[in-house]
Amino acid sequence: MFIEILALLLTLFGIVYGIFRYRITYWARHGVPSEPNSTFPFGNDPTFHPDVLRSRRNPAYVLDDLYQKHKDKPFVGIYGPLGQQSIVINDLELIKHVLIKDFEVFVDRFGQFNVFGGDSEVFTDRLWRQQLLILKGELWKDVRSVFSPVFTSGKMKLMMHFMKAISMNLREEMKQCVESSKPIDLKDLFGKYSMDTIATCGFGVDAGSFGSTKETTFVKHAMNVFARNHWDNFMLMCSIIPGLNAFAKLLKVPFFKPVETQFFYDVIMQTIQNRVKTKERKNDLVDLMIDAIRFEKSLKENGEIEVEEESVIPSSSLVHKIKKTDFDETLVVSNALLILIAGYDTTAMTMTYCAYELAKNQVAQDRLINEIDEVMANLPDDQDFPDYNTIQTMPYLDSVLHETLRLHCPIPLVSRNNSRDYKIPGHDVIIPKGTDVYMMAYSIMRDERYFDQPTEFNPDNFSKEAKEKRSPYAYLPFGQGPRACIGMRFALLEAKIGLVSVLTKYRIKTCEETPQHAIRNNFTFLGNPRDKLWVAVEAR
Repeated sequence: MFIEILALLLTLFGIVYGIFRYRITYWARHGVPSEPNSTFPFGNDPTFHPDVLRSRRNPAYVLDDLYQKHKDKPFVGIYGPLGQQSIVINDLELIKHVLIKDFEVFVDRFGQFNVFGGDSEVFTDRLWRQQLLILKGELWKDVRSVFSPVFTSGKMKLMMHFMKAISMNLREEMKQCVESSKPIDLKDLFGKYSMDTIATCGFGVDAGSFGSTKETTFVKHAMNVFARNHWDNFMLMCSIIPGLNAFAKLLKVPFFKPVETQFFYDVIMQTIQNRVKTKERKNDLVDLMIDAIRFEKSLKENGEIEVEEESVIPSSSLVHKIKKTDFDETLVVSNALLILIAGYDTTAMTMTYCAYELAKNQVAQDRLINEIDEVMANLPDDQDFPDYNTIQTMPYLDSVLHETLRLHCPIPLVSRNNSRDYKIPGHDVIIPKGTDVYMMAYSIMRDERYFDQPTEFNPDNFSKEAKEKRSPYAYLPFGQGPRACIGMRFALLEAKIGLVSVLTKYRIKTCEETPQHAIRNNFTFLGNPRDKLWVAVEAR
């Protein structure tokens, strides 16, 4: 019996291995340059590289190795687990086609592999699977239309008051550090600011980050969502290998961060319940969720939706989206969860790197302080802080933040998946339906063809003159096109207000503890620094 089972297993292995070996010849058979040396069963896709799966290197560095080998080619074929073909697009004009011109073909972000648990029926995995990051086709379009009103310029203006108030807490925390002559851990400081901002502006919740000497439960869970350990890497492999995937689903093992996901789900649901009970309206994300859930229930019960005058979703077109979409409470809350967690980490990370670079580049900091001082000096007598319109017309502040995002982009690549066969413009090459298409954001934004001295911090890369000379598709921290980051304007405004508040009163400097280089952490897909970025702060 043992021999028969062993023979069967060896036969199955041989079949799978044979299929893999055939699949990894696909690009060569179709005349497409490709990366050699595929390793069974993971192929040669850098996101599944052994060093990434073992947390030995940050994915951005492994992706960059591939880019540097092939950057002179317009595209290069690679292979994912079990030999599934993917393609990397390097040519900026082709990137424009994928993200903008031919977007109707590339609506979806992921295709072959869903790292958030595939079709797992565990509740916390289903929450992640229903987020804008994962949703496809018409469902993605409809859900994005419902959430977009939260991030309009009008809503941003209303949120300015809350952001300013929280930035005063940020400034007070800095004051205490100055008085104690202690260096500042930038990620800890800006993590508090970012968490309190997204929690207050989006959910009307006080995360209570400032004034605490320890990480709050909010911050601790948010940081853990994007941190990876060896168990997370194992579950990632389980999610993409059919046999392990099926076994994990049979045992109902959660694939992705169950404790942290459940915590934030409970917080959001409690917030919704409290708001419904008090009948208070703040025209924020919570009100939008309440409206969407109420509309969905009304539609099920009565077949009609009545839009109240104060609704966050007054548009008849958006109501139509809810009518035709399979909306439910889980779908609404899962996307609020994404906004909360992603809004925290990426903004805190960007502000951390920005302050670190300004500490190392005093000339750039002087220029930014001078711009801030000039703006403050010209404020009306009844204003003590720039308003929304003024903040948006500070060119050097804008350049400093965009240069930070260029040099330290939070997410190293932009991905799309085609819904039908696609002929690459200008080439006799067909990308078959369902292929993952990668654009190496981290590497493109550090390419000397687009940015002089690309590893140096230089805000003048985003002067009006510099931008006019360069393709806009060389800058991809938020993606581009209809599927670009929905919270981009919120994140930039939040960062600008925090920086203006700090630099109005303080100067950031290096100290003995400041690392010479900021190296990305191996235990996260994002760009969080491996080491704490310590700086000194002095009163101006």
